[in-house]
Amino acid sequence: MSSRKETGVIRKRWRGRVPVALVFPNVYHLGMSNLGFRLVYHFLNAYDEIVCERLFLPQEGEPLRSVESNRPLTDFKVVLFSISFEPDFVNVVKILEQAGLPPLAAERKEGPLILAGGVGVWLNPDPLAPFVDGFLIGEIEALGKALVKKITKDPEREALEEELFEIPGFLPSRAYEPIFEAEGWLRGFESRGIRLPVKKVIATHLENPPFSDLLAEETEFSKTYLLEVGRGCGRGCRFCAAGMIYRPPRPWPREVLEKALDQIAPGSKVGLIGLEFADQETLEIIAEALIKKDCVLTFSSLRADTLTPSFVRLLSRQKTATIAPEAGSERLRQVINKGLSEEDLLRATRLLAEAGVRSLKLYFMIGLPTETQEDIEAIVALAKRIKHVADQVTKPQGYVVQIKLSVACFVPKPWTPFQWAPFAGKKVLKERLSWLKKKVAKSPNMSLTSDLPKWAYLQALIARGDRRLKTLLLDLARGKTLSQALVRLPINPDFLVSRLREKEEIFPWEVIDLGVKRSFLWEEWEKAQKGLTSPPCLLGKCTRCGVC
Repeated sequence: MSSRKETGVIRKRWRGRVPVALVFPNVYHLGMSNLGFRLVYHFLNAYDEIVCERLFLPQEGEPLRSVESNRPLTDFKVVLFSISFEPDFVNVVKILEQAGLPPLAAERKEGPLILAGGVGVWLNPDPLAPFVDGFLIGEIEALGKALVKKITKDPEREALEEELFEIPGFLPSRAYEPIFEAEGWLRGFESRGIRLPVKKVIATHLENPPFSDLLAEETEFSKTYLLEVGRGCGRGCRFCAAGMIYRPPRPWPREVLEKALDQIAPGSKVGLIGLEFADQETLEIIAEALIKKDCVLTFSSLRADTLTPSFVRLLSRQKTATIAPEAGSERLRQVINKGLSEEDLLRATRLLAEAGVRSLKLYFMIGLPTETQEDIEAIVALAKRIKHVADQVTKPQGYVVQIKLSVACFVPKPWTPFQWAPFAGKKVLKERLSWLKKKVAKSPNMSLTSDLPKWAYLQALIARGDRRLKTLLLDLARGKTLSQALVRLPINPDFLVSRLREKEEIFPWEVIDLGVKRSFLWEEWEKAQKGLTSPPCLLGKCTRCGVC
């Protein structure tokens, strides 16, 4: 791991410092493409009393060692897993076993304290509860100071766990127990010395810009500085977990973002993250300042209805762009409250083609609530109309824009209005994907990539499941196939994945409180089924969802 080509790595002497392992439970390429993971690394290493080093899921044949000093996981006092995706719960178990640690928390009497944070556990920590000692439900800028204060007091392992009970946003695994009915329903939670639900803590303001100057080659953002211009999104898309759990949306002030500009070398690549609800004027000013430094800008997915000629001009050196219609038909976009019309999408396409973009990626989902075959056919029809608009601009210039469809299988996520919806099912998703692939294959300069329905099923199972998945996570971590692991489950997996949930049903993720009212989510679920839309967030002027 130490041979990685990186600049901006923080290396410290261990003597007199508390060692913290920051672990991304997936491969290096994915972990180092994650700005949140990098921000935690910078935050913890800003404290002289701490030495924080990174570990990733090893490739086959590689040892499990830290990047900075090639140390094993067991050398660290605290292990902090940063988890973004539900299937990485399996990798948490795998990493613990590779480190020589008992994967079950109840069997670990010594060794490092195992904690987990990140959006993967904010959504639903319970499937991972048998394996970790506690969860951090909140953003590092909000809870990090209290965490550092506790772990640098240098108490013994057991005493440290007790100390962490006092941190806002800390959920100790052993401090609660779900109570299940014989039929499999969740009846409630038994608390053991802690007030439930545990409330998420967030950063309402930042002292330092959310910025990473750790440059690595083997990532989605190769040799790229990353700067977060805003956090969260108030658009209110009903499928989007991030749009709910990061509420309230926070466009970061210009004066905070401008602090990062002096740290960026002229001529560098800079990735701007979190454009969904960012202030457009601030965004353009920051981008203009970077272009004056001869920087090349890259952007996360662009919001089609906010693109302006002045903003698109900033993309002049970017040959690839991404927009996310999510659904092909206007009807289904209203169901999911996407807030994008076909006119918005075609106008954005024309602007991007005029800016010189040569490859346009379109994100779609299949398996959404109320979806029909007509909605699937609308994906192809919309893609062709987008291609036609792009061709009108670029063919006279002697080239065509490549249209790349990226199709994901929809997974109903906790803390969204679709948490009551069933997963569409592997058979249905396979049939719809097969139909799409055949149609797209007949269109020149158009391609399609997709995920696998069986892995979407696993994601849905972990997202909506609870600690009764313990054997599944253990079996998958030890190399069993998904079908082999499902056989040993103590509960029918379709009970967790494939049924329509009851209005008053208690969910395992409600052991935490992310601030969004259940009544708001139910109201949005009912509106979705009627095809009714809702307005986006009015920051500070609305109390519908309960966060503000």
